[in-house]
Amino acid sequence: MTTVKSRLMTAGEFLALAPVPGKRYELIRGVLTEKKVGTGHPHAITVLRTGGLLFQYTEATDYGEAVAGEPGYRLERNPDTVLCPDVAWFAPGRIPPGTTGFPNLTPDLCIEVASPSNDRSDRLLSDKAQVWLNFGAREVWVLNPGTATVSLYRPGALPIVLGADDVLDGGELLPGFSVAVWQLFRRQR
Repeated sequence: MTTVKSRLMTAGEFLALAPVPGKRYELIRGVLTEKKVGTGHPHAITVLRTGGLLFQYTEATDYGEAVAGEPGYRLERNPDTVLCPDVAWFAPGRIPPGTTGFPNLTPDLCIEVASPSNDRSDRLLSDKAQVWLNFGAREVWVLNPGTATVSLYRPGALPIVLGADDVLDGGELLPGFSVAVWQLFRRQR
């Protein structure tokens, strides 16, 4: 990530920014920070497959709400921090009706997908997973399309790394959700 502005910005100003083609941002303690763009086909497939599986789960069970497309969530104020996970999931009743903009919410589950073109991506996402947990996420999944692995982060615990042959179980957070790890990355084995 690179710093774009030196003046501190509010979440409202961030929300009002006109889109810049080929640019994606987050707001970190009032500083507009550019995210890596052009993450490639494996990243896009993984985001879509994972978001799709969570969406199917929420529709089939009527349990919780899945959100994709880098939704932004305001995690702190003065200065403001708005982070944008690749995919997010909320437990039932956590998103107030009529919510707009960058809600003052931390998703229960944040999913970040590593960029295969960035050799620092795993470390950056590990740090970001800890940030999400520090702000109240109950779980963070960091998916790496290059290695077909999922790193599970939970508060107060060491990360658990699942390989392609393992099964990702939703546990208490997503009761009944289960998927072979390889299916998060591709259609066929």
